[in-house]
Amino acid sequence: MPDADVIPQSDLGILGLSHIIVEVTDPDETAAFYQDVLGLEGGPIDPWPLSGTSRVLTAGRGQYLILAAAAEHRDLRETGVHHAFAVGVDGRARAAAALESLGVEVFTYVEDPPEESSGGFYFFDPDGNRIQLVTQPDRDAGGPPDLHHTAIQVADILWAERFYTEVLGLKAVHRVGWNTADYARAKAWAEGKEDMAPGTRRMDERYSVIVDKQVMPRVNMQVYLAAGANVLGIYLADRHMQEPPEELCAGTPRTAFAIDGGGLDRAAARLGDVGWNFEGPVSHGPGLPIAGSIYLRDPGGNFVELAVPRDTT
Repeated sequence: MPDADVIPQSDLGILGLSHIIVEVTDPDETAAFYQDVLGLEGGPIDPWPLSGTSRVLTAGRGQYLILAAAAEHRDLRETGVHHAFAVGVDGRARAAAALESLGVEVFTYVEDPPEESSGGFYFFDPDGNRIQLVTQPDRDAGGPPDLHHTAIQVADILWAERFYTEVLGLKAVHRVGWNTADYARAKAWAEGKEDMAPGTRRMDERYSVIVDKQVMPRVNMQVYLAAGANVLGIYLADRHMQEPPEELCAGTPRTAFAIDGGGLDRAAARLGDVGWNFEGPVSHGPGLPIAGSIYLRDPGGNFVELAVPRDTT
């Protein structure tokens, strides 16, 4: 990608999260879990594009959760990867009761952004995907919860931040791991004084010549980006990740951002200008709530989709 002073930051008109695609063993079985616990509703009948065998669930605000079948998928439970839904007080209580009846443990981790420093509510779906509920007391009690934020991991966080800000036009709103206080908080975590979410901290092996200090607590670097009405969290991976082939632009898991009607043309031009590999724009049939998409991968190998909601065309 060219130097930052050569190509100015873009504004592609990203509106927020459109849908997220997670991998599961049995889409039907896992769909029942999300319906029972979160009250997500059945989605479009047509298969979701480039997701294989899948089930579509409707969240709030015209957003979707797609459960894609995968015989083998990575165990992400100890990483920062997770997906968050916004619920009201009643919705949180109903979810807690449903999880208790199913025997699913609820965790009260906290994360680094100030707005997530209390009220933690996390659990794992039947396939080990970590879900967070963000309680919004003034949220309308009716309807299914909407997507609040999603978090991915990358091997090079600075390159990833540059891609999402300069190419896709998101805005960095919070960083973790850039100041001394973050490392002091890691020490508190190591001493058992804070229950931080997986992927936010690690015990770092030091050089063996450092007597009695072979392992040190460290914060995992994080960047949080405003994506329209939602947030994308990027975590620095603390272990090797196997990336998909370079030429592959579409696959699962996948994060999809909603973009306005002219956004796909702007995105195609932008990606072409910086020499980024992508597929599309692709038009979708009338049975889907998205009219078209562009598919690509970020610098960490995560699949990304830019999708135009049909009601914006």
